[in-house]
Amino acid sequence: MERSKQAAICERIARKAVVPKGKTMSDVILAFRRAKGKKQYRLPLLVKIRDKGKIDDVSSDMRLFYMNVESESDRLIIYLHGGAYVEEMLPFHWLMLDKITSRVDSTFIIPDYPLAPYSDFRECYEKMRVFYEKVLKYYPDKKILFMGDSAGGGLALGLNMYFHRLGLRTADKLILMSPWVDLIMDNPEIKKYQKVDPTLKYDDLSVEAFYWANGEDLHDYRLSPIYGDMEGLKDVTLFTGTHEFFYPDIVKFVKILEDKGIRTRLYVGEGLNHVYPAFPIPEAEKAIETMCDIIKEE
Repeated sequence: MERSKQAAICERIARKAVVPKGKTMSDVILAFRRAKGKKQYRLPLLVKIRDKGKIDDVSSDMRLFYMNVESESDRLIIYLHGGAYVEEMLPFHWLMLDKITSRVDSTFIIPDYPLAPYSDFRECYEKMRVFYEKVLKYYPDKKILFMGDSAGGGLALGLNMYFHRLGLRTADKLILMSPWVDLIMDNPEIKKYQKVDPTLKYDDLSVEAFYWANGEDLHDYRLSPIYGDMEGLKDVTLFTGTHEFFYPDIVKFVKILEDKGIRTRLYVGEGLNHVYPAFPIPEAEKAIETMCDIIKEE
């Protein structure tokens, strides 16, 4: 099926992203992170306007944002944002969550988890462990779902395998958009997709993986969940586009899940880009409806 005109326009715009000559996008992002230092993340102005009174900012050891906090639903959703482990939440994350939370009567918790270069996966996993143990204590009777995009999708997978090893109850479902499942990125199939992906570049991602791993072997499942045992994963839904660098690894990962007997659903957007459900395109609306249906199903 041919992609929409809006999807084609979004891809053209993404290809025109301006990066200073001689620099990579990683250079730009990491320079911004260093310049900002450890200043607290602030919600984008647009989000404050759209979600005034809807987002509850709860300060803790790890800052948390709550949406639909008054919901009495039996489901709790934990959302982990993407950004190659170096970027904070962007407006498109919030706008997508606004659409989802307006259609799903469930509480969403969005952790502001630690990022490189000021942190690494070890600190993130420890803070997420403490947070998750509190979730299990405060919401013992709720079904728990993890959602995430890109790096956040990979983090959701690694964390649930990690929680299983700790003897903790794992998520009832995972809904992931373009998850980064292999930080090594040595799948020969990905080379041809590099040409059609307007945003993801191997050189950028390898730098960001280096800072996030901070000396650990990238085969560690907490970094690259594709090398994990998949224990603790129960029901995994994935969305990916055929115009993204991660597409071959996601297809490979789905095969592994299926071989393990894990319930798996894969939705492929033909000609669509990385994390396409967050784009202002018709295909995103359909994906969001599908995600909402999966959240609601028994």
